[in-house]
Order: sequence, then C-alpha cells, then structure tokens
Amino acid sequence: MLSIIEKNIKIKIISFLFLGSAIIAALFSLYNYNITKEHLVKKLENAADEHVNRISQNLIIPLWEIDSDWITKTIDTELVEEELVAVSVSGEGGVYVARKQDSSKQIQSFTSFSNEEGIFLERIRPIVHNNEEIGNVTIYFTREVLDKRLLDEARKIVTVVVVLVLFSIISLYLILDYFILHPLGKILTIVNNTSKNDYTKEIEITQEDEIGRLAKGFNEMIHNILDKEELMISQSRQAAMGEMISMIAHQWRQPITVISMGANNMIMDIELENMKEEEVRKYSEMILQQTLHLSKTIDDFRNFFSPNKEKTIVLINDILKDSLEVIGKSLENNNVAVEKAFHSTTPVTIHSRELLQVYLNIIKNAKEALLENNIKDKSISIETNEDENNIYTIICDNGKGIPKGIITKVFDPYFSTKSNKNGTGLGLYMSKTIVLKHLHGELYVKNQDEGGACFTIKIPKDAQKQKEGEYGE
Repeated sequence: MLSIIEKNIKIKIISFLFLGSAIIAALFSLYNYNITKEHLVKKLENAADEHVNRISQNLIIPLWEIDSDWITKTIDTELVEEELVAVSVSGEGGVYVARKQDSSKQIQSFTSFSNEEGIFLERIRPIVHNNEEIGNVTIYFTREVLDKRLLDEARKIVTVVVVLVLFSIISLYLILDYFILHPLGKILTIVNNTSKNDYTKEIEITQEDEIGRLAKGFNEMIHNILDKEELMISQSRQAAMGEMISMIAHQWRQPITVISMGANNMIMDIELENMKEEEVRKYSEMILQQTLHLSKTIDDFRNFFSPNKEKTIVLINDILKDSLEVIGKSLENNNVAVEKAFHSTTPVTIHSRELLQVYLNIIKNAKEALLENNIKDKSISIETNEDENNIYTIICDNGKGIPKGIITKVFDPYFSTKSNKNGTGLGLYMSKTIVLKHLHGELYVKNQDEGGACFTIKIPKDAQKQKEGEYGE
C-alpha cells in the first residue's frame, strides 16, 4: 500500500488532503464540543435555578401545613421534567420527603444518592413563609443528562464536519487536478516519451503559472536538443562524405589502373603497327567491363547518400551485403579479412539506408582500430541471428578492444578514440541515435575475453509495434 502511495502523486495529494482535513476537523470538533459543553452546562444551571425557585414557591403551603402527601404530589409533578432527576424536601417537625426517577422513569422515594449515580449539579433553596424559614428544598441533576445532550450535539457536529470535510476534499482535489495534476500528467507523458528518444511532441499547456513556465522551458529544451541533433547530423554527413570519397578512391583505383593499362597497350600496338582486331576487341571489352564496375560503384554510393524517407521490406543480410559492397575494397586493400555468418531469414520493414549507415560506421571503426593497433592478422566477423521478437547483428574485430575507462563513453557526441585526430566523434553517436530513434532498437558494445570489441545491433521484427509498446501510443 505504501509503495502505491509513494509512486502516485494523486494518491499522495488525496492522502494529504484527507489527513489535513481530518486533523482540522478533529480540532474543530474538539473546540466546538468544548463550546457546546460550556453552553449546555450554563443552560442546565439556569434551568436548575428556575426549577428550584419554582419548587420552593410551590411547597410553601404544603410544608407549612406539614402535608407529606401534598409535598409528594408537588415533587412528582416537577419530576416530569427530563433534566430533573431527584428532589428532597426537609422541614420543621421532622418532615422529610425525597423522590427520584429511576432508569425506567419510575418515581420512587429514596434516602440518599450513591456515588455511582453521578450527581452533576444540585441546587438548595430555603422555603420561606411570612419571612420565616420553614424548611429547604434540594434538586439534583446527574451527569447522564449532560452526557445525553452532549452526545446528541456531537452527532450533529460530526455530521456537519464530515459533510464539510468531504466537500472540501473534493473541491480542493478538483482544483488541484485542473491546475496542477492534469498539467503534470501531460508533462510526465512527454518526459517519458523524450526519455525514449521521441522528440516529436510538445507539452500543450498555456497557463502562465510555474507549471506553464516549466512546460515552456521543457519545450524550448526539446527544440534546442533537436537543433543540436540536426547540427550533429549535418556534421556527421559531411564527415561521411569525406570518408565515402576515400572509399570511392579505393573502389576505383583498380578499375582505373586496368583501363589505363589497356589504353597504353593499344597505343603501343598502334605505334608498333602490331594492332590486331582480336587484341582491340579484348582491350575494348576489358575497358567496358571496368567502366561498368565504375558505374556500379557510383550507383552504390549514390544509393547510400540518397534520402530514404520511406520504409522498405528488406533482409538484414542484404543490407550487410550492400555495406560490404561499399567498404569491401577498402577492407581488402588494408588486408582485413571478413568472416560472415548470416543466419537471419526474417524480412523487416525499416529505413534500410539508415541501417546501412550504422553498419558502415561500425565496420569502418573496426577497420581503423585494427590498423591503428597494428594487428597482424586483421579480421572482422559479422554474424546475424534472430529470436522470436528481434534480429541481432554482431560485428566483432580481433583488435585490442576498448579500454574499460572509456567504453561507456564511446556513444557520447564528439568523443573519439582515434589518436590521429581524424575522428569527428559523431559516428557512433549518430549510429546509436539512428538505432534508438528511427529503428526503435538497441546498440551496445562489449569487449571479448580473447581480445577485440563486439558491437551488437538489436532490431525488433515489428518496429511499429515496438514503438507503440515503448511510447504507449
């Protein structure tokens, strides 16, 4: 129960309102009870004075004539009053009459009161005839009369207080809910979405109080994050363009060399007047083949840079193959072997070019780590597999791994491990951003026990369903 209260601000507020109202109600009831008690005591005292004065007047003649029956009837008539419990009369000549009501309202004679009967109030008045005191009368009130009236008044007070407390709690809650809880709920929803990298919505609160200023400040922060992210994306694309040009150079070097050699051979044959039709055809077909290879390279890189706004149904393995088409020649020229184990067979609906960029970033980083650490037999292993809900791509190298002190920072913006200062520090940051925000998956890294780093990309098979599950849309 306590854990539920701790986690829900509405329950907290209702609890605080109830507790506060209960304390105030208790204090108010106690104060009102004391005031009522004083009022009732005063009222009973006045009633006692009236009773004793009236009885003393009514008993003058009966007592003067020493008529016990008359005295008894007069007393019994007065005992009809609810608050009056007992009356005793004493006079000259040993006259003594005492009458009281029992619990069943029966009137009977008595000699004295016991402590258990709890006399609360008594009044004594002399009975005077012709300026001569001929006796006295005593009337009695027990606490039962006061307690009964206090109980009736307490019930009324409690009923009124409960109604007022409930009305106050409901009114205060509705006010708090409208001005505080409901706006806070909106803020919490957007904050939860933002924590899951969903920056597509703003907090729609127009009030001008502290909560409104909080919402406005949060919206401004989101805009600043998006502006900063756009700047990082732009910087990352510029860096990627430079890297792609370098890869194009690797891809084109061999075809251009072959074309150059074929052209030179044809020129030499012409100068030596040794040109044969078969040789011309051979060199021409070789040049045409290399030209097609150059054209395919241009298409590969143009596809990489072309916007991919629509999701397509693709196999993860095909995206990896496209990645290796782009970077494969660079790996080959740097003597980096690639080991492939593609076991995934389920197509997914995603932004394929964005995943391609992630793969290229990770493979390129692995290559550069191997070169920088002068690994002798350089190799990169790429494996895909899947379970019921996700497809996994594991890309590992056989280098020295990432130092423990910085492995948690490799996905931070502008953080680079490259000692030659050619790194922008944006590649892995943008890769993680793409995987989290656009592909709704996960990207994490760990070192292998035998050496080298392993990057794992987890992509949900149903990205839209995964997104809805995360954001509660």
